[in-house]
Amino acid sequence: MTRYHTPRQSASLALAGTLLAAATTLPAAAQAAVPGTPSTPAAAGPAGSGEPCPTLTRYRPQRFGDATDLDNVHQPLRPGTEITLQAVANSGGELLPHVVVLTATDLIKKIDGVWTRVLWQRDWREGEAFASALIFQAQDDDGNIWQLGEYPELVEDELPPGAPGAWIAGVAGARAGVVVPGDPDRDEPPYLRAEAPGIGLLGCAFVVDTADEVCAPAICYDDALVIEEFSPLLAPPVRRAYVPGIGLVAAAQANSDGETLYLSGRRNLTTAERLTAAWEAVQLEDRAYATSDVYVDTPPMRLHAEDAAAEAVRQLLGERLRH
Repeated sequence: MTRYHTPRQSASLALAGTLLAAATTLPAAAQAAVPGTPSTPAAAGPAGSGEPCPTLTRYRPQRFGDATDLDNVHQPLRPGTEITLQAVANSGGELLPHVVVLTATDLIKKIDGVWTRVLWQRDWREGEAFASALIFQAQDDDGNIWQLGEYPELVEDELPPGAPGAWIAGVAGARAGVVVPGDPDRDEPPYLRAEAPGIGLLGCAFVVDTADEVCAPAICYDDALVIEEFSPLLAPPVRRAYVPGIGLVAAAQANSDGETLYLSGRRNLTTAERLTAAWEAVQLEDRAYATSDVYVDTPPMRLHAEDAAAEAVRQLLGERLRH
C-alpha cells in the first residue's frame, strides 16, 4: 500500500519551497549557472547559533490588500501558471536527475490573517512522482512575496503517514518570511525567509545582485536578481536567480555536494488542467488534515475565480466534490 510521509524539510531545491538540509551533488557546469560563491554574511549572527534574522519589513496583515495576486516582476505566479525545472540531486554518490513542476492553482487559503495563493509542487523521478507539496504565498502592498507555510509530502511504500514536516505561520511559533523582495536592495541586511521551531526550520536571505548574468542550458540572462538563502543552523546556502517577467531560472546549493536546477518550461494550463491541479491540491489538503498537527486547525482552501477559466474550474470542481 502506498504511504504518504511528510519530511522534515522539502525534498528538493524547490521553486518556492524552504531551505534544504540534505546534501546533493551537481555537475561543475551547472554550478556556474548561478554566479558567485555563496557565503553566509556575518550580519546573520553566529553560525550555528540559531538566531533568526529580522523580517525584511514588519508583518502586518492589513498591508496585504490584494495578497493572492502574485505579480512581483521577479516571480510572477498568476493562477494557471505551470513552471517546470530540470534538477540534479545526489543519493549516496549517484547523480539522480529529477523534474520539479510547480503550479499556481485557483485555490486560496487564509493563514495568520492573510489570504494566500496555493501553489502545488510535484517532484518527478523516472516518470513517477515521489514528492509533492502545498506551498502558501502572499504578496504585500509593497510587492514583497511572503511564504506563510508549507505541507511537504513524500510518497513511499513503507513509511508511516504523519511524520512532522509541515509548518504554518502563526502556529507553534512559526513565522512568515520574504521569498522575493518587491524592491530588491543589495545594501539590505539579511532578512527572515522562514522560521518554524517545531521542525527545526530557520531560513534567512539577502540580495547578492540585482542585475547579474546567469546562464542555463542554451540561454543566458543579463538582468537576473540573485538571492542567497542560508540558515544560521548550518544548512548549506542556496543561491537562486530570478529574471524579470519570468521568475526563477536557476538555483544551486553552495557545497560541493549541492543540488542544482534550471528552468526548462513555463506555460499556461488549460481549464481542464487547472481543474486537475485544484482537485489534486484538495486531496493533498485532505491528507494534511489527517496527518499534521499544525495543519488540522487551519481553515480549508477556497476556489477564487479571477477570470473566466477560474470560474469554469470553480463550477467543475464543485460538481466533482458533490459526487
